[in-house]
Amino acid sequence: MKNSIGCFEAVWVFIWNMITKSCVYKILKKVYDCISDAWKNSRIVSWFRVLHTDDDALEKSVAGKVLRCPFTFIEFLQKKIGVKVNKLIEESLFFNICRDYLNNILAINLRFIGTLLLSMAAGIIAYKLIAGGVIGMVIIIAAIVGAVLIPFNVNVTEYLKGSALVSLICHLLGIDADFNWFDKKYTEGNGRIAVGAVAGVVIGFASSAINPLLAPVALVAIAAVMLVLQRPSAGAMLLLLAAPIAPTMADAGLAILCLISMVVYAITHNGFKFKFDGMGFFIIAFIAVYLVAAITSFAVIKSLSIWMIYFVFMAMYFVIINTANSKKLLNNMLTIFVLSGLLVCVYGIAQYVFGWDTKQAWMDEEMFEDIKMRIYSTLENPNVLGEYILLVLPVSIGLMWTRKKFASKVVYAGISAIMGVALILTFSRGCWLGLLVAAAIFVTFAAGKLWGLALVALPILPFVLPESIVNRFTSIGNMEDSSTSYRVYIWMGTLAMIKDFWLSGIGMGQEAFTQVYPFYSYNGIIAPHSHNLFLQILVESGVVGIGVFLIISVLFLRRIMTGYQYGGKGDSLSTIMTAIAAGFCGFLVQGMFDNSFYNYRVMLIFWCVLALGRACVYVAKQRSENTE
Repeated sequence: MKNSIGCFEAVWVFIWNMITKSCVYKILKKVYDCISDAWKNSRIVSWFRVLHTDDDALEKSVAGKVLRCPFTFIEFLQKKIGVKVNKLIEESLFFNICRDYLNNILAINLRFIGTLLLSMAAGIIAYKLIAGGVIGMVIIIAAIVGAVLIPFNVNVTEYLKGSALVSLICHLLGIDADFNWFDKKYTEGNGRIAVGAVAGVVIGFASSAINPLLAPVALVAIAAVMLVLQRPSAGAMLLLLAAPIAPTMADAGLAILCLISMVVYAITHNGFKFKFDGMGFFIIAFIAVYLVAAITSFAVIKSLSIWMIYFVFMAMYFVIINTANSKKLLNNMLTIFVLSGLLVCVYGIAQYVFGWDTKQAWMDEEMFEDIKMRIYSTLENPNVLGEYILLVLPVSIGLMWTRKKFASKVVYAGISAIMGVALILTFSRGCWLGLLVAAAIFVTFAAGKLWGLALVALPILPFVLPESIVNRFTSIGNMEDSSTSYRVYIWMGTLAMIKDFWLSGIGMGQEAFTQVYPFYSYNGIIAPHSHNLFLQILVESGVVGIGVFLIISVLFLRRIMTGYQYGGKGDSLSTIMTAIAAGFCGFLVQGMFDNSFYNYRVMLIFWCVLALGRACVYVAKQRSENTE
């Protein structure tokens, strides 16, 4: 394997040397250097590099103190009762039971797992005997497996740490898994066996009332809840993994657990202080503006329920920036985020290959007869899937770019290619435009020399791409396409609404929109939303809402620009920041053609990506200060 990689690299170096010595390359490099110098010295770059909004000034202002009140109150509780609360938790019987359960699950202790399975089967059998049900073969097999495992007091996690397979996976993904997930002392003694026996019986008996198959799911779910409540960073990772896969309400429940865990952690850890910056200031302001919009909505009850989802999902920004406090932890979060995207995209491509549960509901069939299918994977709509890929694909490319090991680069290149294919198969033109913008930004700041290749490749693309893709892309702006004309009419109706509700907005959600929009609609068009992110925020929350959102967007890019300077071009964190910012810009481009927040899971991922980008800046700044 090493020899083959060495041969490949030698061939590539030989080809690259030939390219760099060619006249074409020298001409393109001179063009690039001129453009690069002009861009670096431009007023736009200078404006983004300088922070005109000081975080300390914001925090000390009256508005800053008001919006920081929740964090100030938590820090007050930490000083007053933090030590007592921490002592009560650690000495409580319930906490000790949960600690034993969680540590043994994380250790994959075979004796504990066997006890759980055997007692769970006993609980199910007991219910069946009382209720008069039939004892299935699966239950009997679970009991037998449990009985076989009980004699082996072995922690499988310890063996996984040194296994060749796990080492290979970590090598390919470019992560450092230390496997210090559990405390070994809690995997010894008989007390934990009693915990496993009681837990198994209770879970087995209770789940049988609904479905016995829920029992093993409950065993894992309980451990996951305990893990999140004990470690906020683990909760953030689980949410990054589950966000595009799990239902919205499951994501909301997990996000609430993360917030509770973060609050408890902040209270019980002496000296902990929340990160609160300019972005946090305006995000809280955005939440407050939406609360006012919900209270004054045309559908108050529905808008308030939507606001609660917005609040929980946007608050994840603070959980992530306060937990991703090291390069290693940040790298793990980014890796999990990308792996989740891989799962979503693989499923979407499988939809296309096998024709799974797809319908032609998002296409002008007369104009695009050659396009038979648009994939949507777990996200219910091709455009929504495309919006998600716009956020995760640049991160995957950023990880590929920063990996030092060749094999790891190949893995992330493959993941990025799969995501790119999935994005193409969404046939979402707005997302394609967003990807082009994201690519232009990433190439400009991370790999400017690729512009020479792009200038050669772009004119050739129309001749090598399938005709269906070319036709779809060139139809942008064509009013004969029903989806284009549909959007234009909706925008006209929405603009008419904004003339009357520009100050207060109409409230959040589809119900409020559909109550007002019919009075302003053009050509009898019925729509659940405005099909434009910026118009939707404006019509829902008024001019103040869209103003705060634009400030957040600009401030995010400026923070990324200042963070980029801590490492400079070629630095791994700077490259990741560039990738995140590129995806952010591409997402906003797609937002001009669709209401990207209509799907709450994508809205959650958007704020998580902003948090990951901001966390990169914090880590880069900390690293820079430590090296001075």
